[in-house]
Amino acid sequence: MTERAPFRLRWPHYLLAALTYLTLLLAWAPASLLGWALPHFTRQAVSLDRPEGSVWHGQAAGTRARAAGLPELQLGRVSWTIRPLDLFAGRLAYRLQLSGAEIEAHGVVRGGTKRGELLDTRIEIPAQWLAQLAPELDWWQPGGRLVLTTDRIAFSATAATGDATLRWLDAVSGRVRSRLGSYRADIEGVERGLKFKLSTESGPLSLQGQGNWDRQRGVVFNGVARTDPDSAAALNGLLSLIGPAQPNGERVIRIAN
Repeated sequence: MTERAPFRLRWPHYLLAALTYLTLLLAWAPASLLGWALPHFTRQAVSLDRPEGSVWHGQAAGTRARAAGLPELQLGRVSWTIRPLDLFAGRLAYRLQLSGAEIEAHGVVRGGTKRGELLDTRIEIPAQWLAQLAPELDWWQPGGRLVLTTDRIAFSATAATGDATLRWLDAVSGRVRSRLGSYRADIEGVERGLKFKLSTESGPLSLQGQGNWDRQRGVVFNGVARTDPDSAAALNGLLSLIGPAQPNGERVIRIAN
């Protein structure tokens, strides 16, 4: 009879054991662990109020976000469910849903060792937040709704990849009584940041232009505003704040931090 070779543990066995252990840890870990980890690993950029449940599946009564130089944003109630298959690829991914504080959002947030991603995401927030996220737009006194959608956009320390669409719906300005229209920014990830193209979907005020954003320079944008003759009188106060009219009637918009 042939003598059987003794059983020896090899690297696949150790890997399976480690993954099983990690899965069990996540299954039993309380949500308070996330409440500690988020501010710790995001350098206080994101924090949770009164987390409940587990790291695997849970909710928090509130979510707060803060970026450098900007006021704290209240994002409303959040619930999360982990995506276990991503663990086998060495990534941590959650399906999230936010509601409250005039926000409705859902999508997948996935993170690895070198990048973070948004997948199948839709975020709707008040347009007033434009003035908080980009103070140079405060003079517009914007109103309406902002809707961000993306199938996939990823961010690393040096670049962004993928694309997204940001729409400003039912746009208004506290400077005028007339509604402005609806607008669309097509966003594309590039080296060191994002580039975007602004276009008009509808309305008496036409906005067109192109710009980019990166961590060093912030937002840089060059565009034009124009209006149809029937709405010129109603929108003249807003147009005069943009700048003097060109010979063709357009107003030049330039934003540079």
